[in-house]
Amino acid sequence: MRRCLLVLIALLTAVRAGDACSFDNDMLNSKLAINGNMVPYPIFSIFVMPNKTFTVEFDNKSHTGNFQFHHANGEALKTSSNLPIVSGVVGKAPIMAPKKSGHYVLKTTNAQSGETATLNVFVMTSLEKVDKTGKLNGYTIGKYPDKPLKDNPIYLPPSGLIEVSPEQTDVRLSPNFTLGQFLSKQQQGFPKYVHLRAGLLLKLEKILHTLNDEGHAVEGLTIMSGYRTPFYNKAIGNVQYSRHVWGGAADFYIDQSPKDGVMDDLNKDGVVNREDAVWLANFISNMSKQGAFGPRVGGLGIYGANAAHGPFVHVDVRGTLARW
Repeated sequence: MRRCLLVLIALLTAVRAGDACSFDNDMLNSKLAINGNMVPYPIFSIFVMPNKTFTVEFDNKSHTGNFQFHHANGEALKTSSNLPIVSGVVGKAPIMAPKKSGHYVLKTTNAQSGETATLNVFVMTSLEKVDKTGKLNGYTIGKYPDKPLKDNPIYLPPSGLIEVSPEQTDVRLSPNFTLGQFLSKQQQGFPKYVHLRAGLLLKLEKILHTLNDEGHAVEGLTIMSGYRTPFYNKAIGNVQYSRHVWGGAADFYIDQSPKDGVMDDLNKDGVVNREDAVWLANFISNMSKQGAFGPRVGGLGIYGANAAHGPFVHVDVRGTLARW
């Protein structure tokens, strides 16, 4: 049986959004399976707790080699034995995350095809470090509900949160989305904290790619609201179990032509109103009906304009269909 190497080597700098604002449509020929999620993009992110394992493999079941984590600034992280953290096995690479929270960068190379992919690994800070006042390093998190909604485990408190410094806000989570786009809107300084689900990134990228594939030239989606801390979610009067609080939802609109901070006239009727959000929601709903999102089905909401914002849509990855 022919074998090839999947080699994970260090990048010396973080992958950032840079000045480019055009749509990035780069795709892998051999998808990556990251913790069971099939990822077709050459840039993606992993959110993991310290000392916990995650898996990475190309979908051609390539043999996996040795690797090391590196900090985003290039500093190597070594074990006590001064050896690579883990040796890969045929088909999968069970990778143990560093014990220190932070941002690490890996580059994967499929020696069979020569393709490379960059993985931003965010080792999270434990939610247990939130103090009795609901703060983490001075940033207000608030309190997650004691009981999950209808005993659904997707509403259990997250294990940890990603710490974000000012220079990390433009780190790419995926080809067309950056970390800063998903921060809670509360007016507090850094460090900030955020929780995100990989499935949400995959769903948003799929929507953006499909829009472009079907002739709608869209450089990006304007994220109005991504993650919300329980504190902020309560402060704005939203429902306690909003999927935003668990990092699995986004409110967004298309602001392409003209770039004026509000939804475009998507249905081409000469005005910008709720009907443009309806157009976008119908586009996403049709994708869902065709199975475009796989297990990442979820809520889809339509919102009109008010004094604070223009029309927008909500999507989430709760795992069951919901429409409003």
